[in-house]
Amino acid sequence: MTITPFSSRLRTATWADHASAEQSTFLADLTKGRIPLAAHAALTAQHYLIYEVLEQAAHETASPFHSPALTRLPALKADLEHLVGAADWAGLLTPTTATAEYLARLREIAFTWPGGFVAHHYNRYLGDLSGGQFVARAIAKAYGLRLGEPGLLFYSFPLIDDLQAFKAGYRSMMDAAEWDEVEQERIIDEVKLAYRLNIDVLNDLGKVYVNPFPPEVVAQIMKHMNDDHAADSVLICRAFGGQPDATAAVMSGMDADGIEFEVTVGGATQPTRVPFSTRLTQRAEVRVEVTRLYHEARARLGMPPA
Repeated sequence: MTITPFSSRLRTATWADHASAEQSTFLADLTKGRIPLAAHAALTAQHYLIYEVLEQAAHETASPFHSPALTRLPALKADLEHLVGAADWAGLLTPTTATAEYLARLREIAFTWPGGFVAHHYNRYLGDLSGGQFVARAIAKAYGLRLGEPGLLFYSFPLIDDLQAFKAGYRSMMDAAEWDEVEQERIIDEVKLAYRLNIDVLNDLGKVYVNPFPPEVVAQIMKHMNDDHAADSVLICRAFGGQPDATAAVMSGMDADGIEFEVTVGGATQPTRVPFSTRLTQRAEVRVEVTRLYHEARARLGMPPA
């Protein structure tokens, strides 16, 4: 008879919860750079509050599942000092409604129920070692931060040489733990709760940091530009898109920092991006910025004012 390891059962039982966390609109907007860097600082502050309790519990209970290599609090402090300033970072440490609920649950069970502590510890730290590494790379690219340096130290684990091997060892510890079936089911339920609490934190932040240009808004702007301003787009691409010989330009996308076109040059099309002069924060600013680009394009190309 084949016995499925507990860590495998846990992963299977919580896979849908894991997938839901990855589908967070706030996280998608953050990793694509669609919202201000302040959103990253806000998430970092909520993480600080969460890890403060988790690592206090790890210390007081001397849990064998925690290792000094995992400790995140100093990295989170350094990140906040970089993102906000050494004198100001503590001012961000106000829990959202969801974070307050999360902290209350941790204080309720993490100091007195070893399996409950492991459920939340597993959810956070193994997540940081797994999907968190993708999040770090995406945020670095989106906001010009550097991996392994202040601003993203939370996602860096310099004391762990092999992340995959470390995670395998962690799961082996879970498999070897003397939890009966009833306790294992309790832990699975607590991991599910941990996912829900983390999703709620992201949703709270998503109410504050809203992408001003969701897909439906971009689609409306594209239709207007392509239906009514196709010739203007050509001038903008010639002057500011590095395509002086463009004969056609179709808007293909945009975000808060620039507008994208598929430009025809010599019968072939190629993508072109034209940056805005400043980061836009609302839809009304698009008209102003594109109008500016159009008039400055005419001037740059030696055309009379329109």
